[in-house]
This record gives sequence, C-alpha cells and structure tokens, in this order.
Amino acid sequence: MESDCLIRGLHSKLNIRAVWAETTSVVNAGITTHDTDPAAAAAFASALSAAAAAAAMLDEGDRFSIRYEYPGSLRGMIIESSADGSLRGVPFAPHPMDGGGNGIGELYGDNDGMIYVTRASADGKILNSGQTRAPLADPANDLAFFFSVSNQLETEIRTWIEFQGDPQRPVVRMSVLMLQAMPGCDLEQFGHLRNAIHGAAASEIRKRLDIFNEPEKSMKQLITELAFAANLEDVSADDCVFTIGVKPRWQCRCSEESMRRAMTVLGKDDLLKLFAERPNPEIKCNFCCRSYKFKKDDFFPNQG
Repeated sequence: MESDCLIRGLHSKLNIRAVWAETTSVVNAGITTHDTDPAAAAAFASALSAAAAAAAMLDEGDRFSIRYEYPGSLRGMIIESSADGSLRGVPFAPHPMDGGGNGIGELYGDNDGMIYVTRASADGKILNSGQTRAPLADPANDLAFFFSVSNQLETEIRTWIEFQGDPQRPVVRMSVLMLQAMPGCDLEQFGHLRNAIHGAAASEIRKRLDIFNEPEKSMKQLITELAFAANLEDVSADDCVFTIGVKPRWQCRCSEESMRRAMTVLGKDDLLKLFAERPNPEIKCNFCCRSYKFKKDDFFPNQG
C-alpha cells in the first residue's frame, strides 16, 4: 500500500456508522520516530489507527487527546488525532521488552489500566472529557470500550497489522475498522456484527478489498459480507452511503514558538540561571523528537 486513506459512511437500515482506514504510513512514521521495539510498536500502531478512525467523529477543527495508562511494562501512551487527519503520539516506554517479558500480562499488567479522552476545539477549548477503565489489553479495543461506556455509543474497533524485517518500514500493511451503533440501531444485530469483525471472515474480506481504487464499492462489499458472516438477512448494499474522508497522516503541531512558550513556564530567574549554565539549551518535542535550540536573546533581548 503506497498511501493511507479513510472511508466513512452509514448503513441506513442497520443504522450503523462504519469507518475504514489504511494507516500503514502513519504507523511506520510513529514507530520509526520513537524507535519502538516490536511489542511497543504493535500497541502504538493499534492506538494510532484507532485514533485515526475515531477522528471521523470530529467536527471541523476539533481534536482528540487520548491518554492510556497501563500498570505493565508498556506503561501507556498519548495519542492526538485531529479532524484534518493529522496524528501524533508518544509511547511512555518505547522498549518494554528490555525487561525480558513480552507477554500480555507483563506488557499491560495484571490489573486494568485507564484511558482518558479529551475533545477540544481548534482554539484549545475543552468540549468534553471522560475516563474509563482500560480492561482489554489492547489500545484499539480499550478506546472502543471508552466510547461504549463513557459516551454511551456502542463501538467496536478491529485492527490488522503485518510486520516485516525492515527497520525503516517495519509495517507492511495496517488497517482499522470501526463500527458504531447509531440511534435506532438494533443492538442485538450490532452484537452479531461486532463479533463478526473479529472473526476469520473479516480478515478474508480485507484481503479482497480494493480500498484505494474502488473505495465505495469496497465498503459496500465489506458491510454486506460482514452482515452475511453475522447471519443478518436482507442487508442490501444499496442502503450503504460512503464518502472518502480526510487522509490520515503523521504530523506534529510543534514549532519553535510553541517550544519557546513551553520554556517560559520556568520563570525569569530560572531561565537566566539556565542560560548562565548552558548558553544554547536544547528542548525536544516528545511527540516528534525534533530538537529546538535557543539562546538568551530569544527571551531577553538587549540584555547582553
């Protein structure tokens, strides 16, 4: 797959929202930026892809900030996704396998984690926020759990990932499917569909989809074949309406000005002490690992 994409839409009879995204480039950028080991890469890719799909829920200019905390060696991560398709993130422990254990229990811990989700507008105003347990030991599933419990919007998310032995492009293909029960949805039918997307049939359907060349046809095929796998009758492709959404992409919002503002929280005295000890201090963005260097004149012009 040469490019990422996102398709979203509704099935008017089933009353479900469906979002499919190809996120290979996004996850490769995130994994290589933070030099994660395979265990952290899988979790980070799951979180990034789920956030890319969830961005389809946002109004123009809005963004999600999603914080995962786990008691295991993975520790957690922060992911930000915006309505314009931009994503960035930071894993708290890029190399959890250094401790020797890479099982689910070691990585995620024996107890539930927590997930915190904030939705904000373009000017930074918090529109809503919430938190729930993160009990499923998978970031995508834990985000679906959050929407189902905190937002009372029944949600299911499935991710697919294939790795290869190329450190510059470790992921061959990454895909994500999100289903949500809209008002009027038969929750029993939705339950059958959420089970179907985790079955072998969904993986076989994914192999046949031509998302890039025939996005709408592919999504109609996906929904109708999933409905068949879920033993739902009379589900017509004609009741599906899909549109191409904004392309997901790895993009950090940091800048020299934002890093300068971050340094001002030290206060005048501490800044002067810092520049006395280090004439050209460097600050690094935790999200994209880009470094910024400053000098005293950037904060105290005309003071020598």
